[in-house]
Amino acid sequence: MGREVAVFVGMYRLGGRMTKVLAWSRTIKICLEKIAFGSGWLLVVLMAVTCIDIFGRKLGIPIPLTKFQELEWHLHTAVFSAWMGYNYLINAHPRVDSYTEHFSYRKKAWIELTGCLLFALPYMLVLGHYSIDFFWTSFVQAERSENSLGLDARWLIKGIFVAGLWMIILAIVSVVLRLLAYLFGSVDQSSIDLDIGHNELEV
Repeated sequence: MGREVAVFVGMYRLGGRMTKVLAWSRTIKICLEKIAFGSGWLLVVLMAVTCIDIFGRKLGIPIPLTKFQELEWHLHTAVFSAWMGYNYLINAHPRVDSYTEHFSYRKKAWIELTGCLLFALPYMLVLGHYSIDFFWTSFVQAERSENSLGLDARWLIKGIFVAGLWMIILAIVSVVLRLLAYLFGSVDQSSIDLDIGHNELEV
């Protein structure tokens, strides 16, 4: 009887810790979601800049077209960077996993956790570490466009891209936390709100 009580208490404490872990994961997801959705307004700016660039060239209007053309890819990079991490959280990234699509959810969860810990997280941490130097060197050198008519502060867009890489790391951490809560805690599949692998019904 005493042993059963001890096991129950241990499971209860583990469940409590996993609930906190799940809360941390959801906090990360909410932050990444707000950043991704907030960047949507940049698409409106991107459309406007592109239209000005096109009409300016077609009509021969004397405006600094080089700056507009560079601003186009700067905005595109900013939106792309803002969505990279959130895309992984919602399983919107490309997957090549036809071999595992018929596995049970629990087996997929183990594969996902192994992939995150052995491959995705170590790789992204190395990339994130060196990306800081990539940004800092550009900032210290006050890097600008190679074109004399281009934009200043090239380091700014590099910094945004680096932030995007670190958001991928946060997304991986969020997924790992949810997988741990599911595999080692008393948290069911619906509670972790995590799609894993390819869904045959998806188009």
